Amino acid sequence: MAGRPIGYERGGVVQGAMAHFWARGFGASDVDTLTRVTGLNRHSLYKAFGGKRGLFLDALLHYVEDVSAAYAEVLETGDGLAAIVAYFERITRGEGAPRGAQGFDQRGCLLVNTAIELGRSDPQVAELLDTYYARIESAFAGLIRRGQETGTIRRDLDPLVMARWLRVTGQGLSVSSRIGLVPGDLADVVRMALSPPNDQANNQEGERG
Repeated sequence: MAGRPIGYERGGVVQGAMAHFWARGFGASDVDTLTRVTGLNRHSLYKAFGGKRGLFLDALLHYVEDVSAAYAEVLETGDGLAAIVAYFERITRGEGAPRGAQGFDQRGCLLVNTAIELGRSDPQVAELLDTYYARIESAFAGLIRRGQETGTIRRDLDPLVMARWLRVTGQGLSVSSRIGLVPGDLADVVRMALSPPNDQANNQEGERG
């Protein structure tokens, strides 16, 4: 098609743009750089995506459906406390991500980075973030309820309040990773916060032994 370079493939273009926005952010990404990163010329970029903002929205959606989906799946297919702990272990490791000196993904999370940079200034971006984090909170709440039913999570906890706390903890973890201050034992902290008193005592006894 006219205006498209040879080898144009929308998915590959969006993925390349996502990686660039993830590393640099929205404001620091200019159109000239994006044309080099994606291989599109300016005409093709505007024709296919409507410009930088349209490409950014597609990149965010791709991040949600590809990168973040793997983390959300841990919560939505797991069971109780074990799934919550597995989620924090996975985001602490940042599987498949470029590492900083301390082994953590220094890019953090594209969604958290975007929330910090843009706030709620862009309604479509804000809606995308709200939808994703509502999904995460709902998954956390469901796991807490199931854990309370099976006795692996304290029954005195409000599932919705704790789900929000876990979501915020995950967001804070992403910010910490930007400066290499992710605690390696965060999963243990979450486990201790949610486990029934008897389990906490057993865990502490095991650590002393």
